Amino acid sequence: MSFRHQFLALSLLASMLALGNSPNAQAAGTLNAGQQTEDGDYDFSWLDPEKKIYVVQNRKYLKQNRLEVALSGGIGGGDAYRKSMTVMPRIIFYPSETFGISVFGGFNKNAENHNVSDLKEAGSSVKPAVRDVSSRLGASVMWLPFYGKVNLFNQILYLDWHFEAGVGTVSTEIDLNKDYGGNPILEETSHFAFHWGTGQKFFITRNWAARIDFMAQYYNAPSGVVPGVVSPTTATGTPEVSYDNYYVTIGASYTF
Repeated sequence: MSFRHQFLALSLLASMLALGNSPNAQAAGTLNAGQQTEDGDYDFSWLDPEKKIYVVQNRKYLKQNRLEVALSGGIGGGDAYRKSMTVMPRIIFYPSETFGISVFGGFNKNAENHNVSDLKEAGSSVKPAVRDVSSRLGASVMWLPFYGKVNLFNQILYLDWHFEAGVGTVSTEIDLNKDYGGNPILEETSHFAFHWGTGQKFFITRNWAARIDFMAQYYNAPSGVVPGVVSPTTATGTPEVSYDNYYVTIGASYTF
């Protein structure tokens, strides 16, 4: 080996020894010895003694093989002539940290919106054919690929973000009377439905959490409209049309 190569090798060795004995390296060594605090945070005080840096490395609140019970409420939409309020109970089982199985119900309260009043004021004597969803039941497969944390009012909240899809049934009601002055002719039927959704869960404690969810639901049903007939006696046999409803809910959950 030439003198030049020997000099470069000795210089590199001296630099490595100096770096290993530096204060930062010693602090880093201390960090590796006890890098995670009891509350799941990481201490990087050797970078800035006056600040604490939070790192998202692993999920703080684990849910594998646990059961979650949730109750949410919110608003529904999808029909041009209705406004809806909904209550949605839900049970979720998590076979893993990234997948869940959900069973839910929904109970709606429906009312006419301003579009119906506008029709009356315009002089229309025929009511629109409206199919209301009174209740719904379904099951979903949930996928939870994302997790993280947010700083809210100087508090750290951990969150999960899920996507879901599944099938179920909807119980519906349609008024076949299209005359504003006539008596209601109500017909109740149930229909197969497909749904998908997304939402976020914010952990407050190990067990309690706040939730915000969005769900879209689709089904086919008879329109209840017969050309030339104001008030048919049944919707059966009338052309089928596609219906879609959308729900935004906020609620709380408890994980056992």
